[in-house]
Amino acid sequence: MKFKALILAAGKGTRMKSEILKVAHNIAGTPIVNYVINTVLNLGAEEAILIIGHQANLIKKITKHPQVTYALQKEQLGTGHAVMQTKSLLNLNENETLIILAGDCPLIKQETIENLLAIHKESNASGTILTTKMPEPANYGRILRGKMGTVTGIKEAKDCSKKELSIQEINTGIYCFQSQQLFKALQNTNNTNKQNEYYLTDVIHILKQQGEHIEAYCTPDHNQAIGINTRMDLAKINQIIYKQNNLHFMQEGVTIIDPQTTFIDSTVKIGHDTIIYPYTMIEGNSQIGTNCIIKPHTYINNGKIKNNQEIPPFSHINAKG
Repeated sequence: MKFKALILAAGKGTRMKSEILKVAHNIAGTPIVNYVINTVLNLGAEEAILIIGHQANLIKKITKHPQVTYALQKEQLGTGHAVMQTKSLLNLNENETLIILAGDCPLIKQETIENLLAIHKESNASGTILTTKMPEPANYGRILRGKMGTVTGIKEAKDCSKKELSIQEINTGIYCFQSQQLFKALQNTNNTNKQNEYYLTDVIHILKQQGEHIEAYCTPDHNQAIGINTRMDLAKINQIIYKQNNLHFMQEGVTIIDPQTTFIDSTVKIGHDTIIYPYTMIEGNSQIGTNCIIKPHTYINNGKIKNNQEIPPFSHINAKG
């Protein structure tokens, strides 16, 4: 199924308390936004359009790719306003299928987006929302459903009543839309809310009012919805991705003596039958051959280690990338 991806990456991320743009921070050696880009491109997106604002040049530098283009949001006036900035880059005559994602959701899986696209197509929907159920929904927007269980809208947590805040089904911030219906609905959005912003979430209610069909796909894995707003979120997702990386290498024939004390970047390559001892960190574009032994308390950054080598304890290898 042909589709294009719109990735929201214009926000500053003030709760990170950083001079670096939120989505430019690294997780397991890779900028946050690049996890999202890689997911949609690996799934077959024709193009990934990044909506950028703060530190636009930095984002362009770290996301440079032949299938990545950019739309500039000069003022951050909300997610709906952000999507409007992509209009000139799309061919609305073709009514393209669009996936919209936040740039700070690195845990989203390719298969989940694939399921979202499939349900969107099968149901002939104008818009399909990726939802999940959170035990503690906190600040996530709530999914509103009617008596028959159909989606009637999305309400931001800040605008919810006490009863609505008790809803556990939340909006992940990931959607599938048909471009013509999306931009027609965006024309009818307004900023009469507590944030004085144009919400993309309002599009769902508007499309319903226009008689369009709205679907939802609820993924059982709520971890995929975790975004990054604070340093605590950053640490939590770092742990998850390091764990995923270790699992990947073990499945590929690498022995990791103690995964809890071993940290391997997403960009690293390791051959089978290599053994990695505890308290080891391997970063950057490091390449470790087959049948190697990495003894404890070792740090490797951009190292190139040939087959059948043994790295002694407390080694520090820091090569140029």
